[in-house]
Amino acid sequence: MNMRNVLILILLAMGLLFAPSTWAQEKPFTEQQVLDMVRAGLGNDSGAKLIVQRGIDFTPTPEFLKHLKSAGAKDPFLKALRANKPLSQQQVSEMVRAGVGEETGAQMVTQRGIDFAPTEAYLQTLKSAGAKDVFLKAVRERMPINPVQIVAQLAAESPCQRITLLVKDRGIDFAVKDDYLQQVLLAGGDDDLVAALKSAKVMASAADPAAQARQAAVLQYVATGAELKRKGQYSQAEQEFRAAVTPGAPDADIDLSLAMVLGRQGKWDDDVTAAREAVSLSPNNGMAHIVLGAALAGRGDWDGAAAEHREALRLDSNDDHAHAYLGIALGGKHDWDGEIKEEREALRLNPNDDFAQANLGVALGSKGDWDGAITEYHKALDLNPNNDAAHANLAAALGGKGDWDGAIAEYRKALTLNPKNDSAHTKLGAALAKKGDSNGAIAEYREALRLNPNNDGGHVNLGDALRNNGDWDGATAEYRNALQMNPNNDMAHAGLGLVLSARNDLDGAIAEEREALRLNPNNAAVHASLGDTLEQKGDRSGALQEYQAAAQLDTKNTNYKQNCERLMLPSTR
Repeated sequence: MNMRNVLILILLAMGLLFAPSTWAQEKPFTEQQVLDMVRAGLGNDSGAKLIVQRGIDFTPTPEFLKHLKSAGAKDPFLKALRANKPLSQQQVSEMVRAGVGEETGAQMVTQRGIDFAPTEAYLQTLKSAGAKDVFLKAVRERMPINPVQIVAQLAAESPCQRITLLVKDRGIDFAVKDDYLQQVLLAGGDDDLVAALKSAKVMASAADPAAQARQAAVLQYVATGAELKRKGQYSQAEQEFRAAVTPGAPDADIDLSLAMVLGRQGKWDDDVTAAREAVSLSPNNGMAHIVLGAALAGRGDWDGAAAEHREALRLDSNDDHAHAYLGIALGGKHDWDGEIKEEREALRLNPNDDFAQANLGVALGSKGDWDGAITEYHKALDLNPNNDAAHANLAAALGGKGDWDGAIAEYRKALTLNPKNDSAHTKLGAALAKKGDSNGAIAEYREALRLNPNNDGGHVNLGDALRNNGDWDGATAEYRNALQMNPNNDMAHAGLGLVLSARNDLDGAIAEEREALRLNPNNAAVHASLGDTLEQKGDRSGALQEYQAAAQLDTKNTNYKQNCERLMLPSTR
């Protein structure tokens, strides 16, 4: 054997040499890979061993075997191919009856694949005949993809590339028609996925007509939901996905689609419930763990989020999405260095991941590195100019450098791409307020609340803008709205205290400011505000105590220091 062939053999077998415990998880060889092996001089005993170890994902025809033989394949290699063609339904059933429906049989199913489309009813018969969970899992993971799975995975924002690989690897159980391809495109599919569907191997399902009718109904609900989701009509999409769950069997992909639109609406508890159901149905689905982690993060459970993303990485350490989302969870805990590490790893695995690129910018900005953040946001936008979140984050970084004109321009770009981004409306309002455009700020805050009326922080923002504009009644109403939604919103208490103080209700102001400090004792501005109110009441000692607390928390603020010095002088009254 010449050196070139030795090198090829080493490369093909590398997974076996360095990870013998996981060899059964290697994907079976495709028809093209087998042909390439023969052309490379591996149609011999060495190649036959690889065929036995990994299996093949196709049924070799007599014509194909003849072609291989003419290309130089030896008899042991051809024999290995004949023996390792995908298992038939009869062979799988016989394995279970022979007592091989356990780990050994599961390895064989994984190696060789199957040449039929098993139904859940068939899997149940295998279980009744004695098949273990590990065997059933192996059979299920070789099942061809059905039409609902593809659209639901798109709705759940699984990358098109992954879905395309699944279609190529496992095949499909339905005939592809033009109207279905249109549904795929409307759900977010790309040209590569469409091409894979057109050329996929089709293994017709043996489902009964009633089951096929139920699947058709579910597909219509899921396709409509996916299209509505892409249009930003999340509440309508939620209704479609919930309808899809009702008539069919439990489906993890549909639960994930539902979880995604619940998260977009800020319905975090419902989001967590749907995502947990998906994990329960498909515990080895990395995307399910990622979506559950994102839902937990939305609820503020950063430790729980990190645990789910780490579970996704345990299942697949090369999952760039899992690294990117783990980075977000670490950032939620203010572990910026940890987030930077995870986002860089995601980008090492997938340099075209604009999501991770933008997240890296967030982490750098959070460390005060605005120039580094701006660089990363521009890279993210080079990869995907339509990433509205990257435009909004770039705007925040420009604002961090004091470039409010640049920030406003980027927020407007983000909102052109996604007019329903309530966070971008809020931040544009803050940028306009910095420029002195109070009416523009109020308009943006009102639009943010129209899109997300249950955001207590949004009511505080609008209250602040109205207060700065002298609209005491409007500001009071907004602060009270915020407190009705969240009695622990310290900034709502602080803002309400300022309004009451301006209206000379000093006792009411003191009560609100003390409550704000009970909730957040580290807010220097509120300590100073309480000091002002106490001084108006004639309580110099109490005022001095609050000014001193403010000065300790914000050592750079000269006003706090001057107030302390002034009150330490003997009173002239």
